[in-house]
Amino acid sequence: MHPFHRFAHQAAERLPGTWAAQPRFYDRRLDQSMDTGRIWTPWDDRPGLAPCLRAALLLGSDGLMLYLVEHRQDRALVCPVVPLGLHEDITDHLPAPPSVAVPLDPVRAAWRITDRVLPHYTAAVADAREAAAYLAARRAHSPAPLPAPLPSPARTR
Repeated sequence: MHPFHRFAHQAAERLPGTWAAQPRFYDRRLDQSMDTGRIWTPWDDRPGLAPCLRAALLLGSDGLMLYLVEHRQDRALVCPVVPLGLHEDITDHLPAPPSVAVPLDPVRAAWRITDRVLPHYTAAVADAREAAAYLAARRAHSPAPLPAPLPSPARTR
């Protein structure tokens, strides 16, 4: 196992709740962009991630996901991911949880993720799910659309 993936597993074990690390290997840039396309950032302000060969997804309970990628020699970048089932039309209008750089020490990384990412991420997910439920209820209870008006008969003179 690559040291970065070992770090991701050890950090996941130290996060509160149930988290699992899923190693990611990339042969092509397109493969990486499929993973990074759902990173939760304000509007279309995606972080500039350099092409890399490996990363990790931390999968948490309740559909939470964190994307980890090597950032510098001694750091990893942790980015919250929009959970499946939430559309960007909703998440783009809510404050995005922060992406943070963490040291490659699993204990310190887990503490920083727990302290600086998870509170904001869980609150943002709860807000997004509440907004999605509100919109779904509003659509279900909205009155039927009015029929289109009929064209008026032309007057003859």
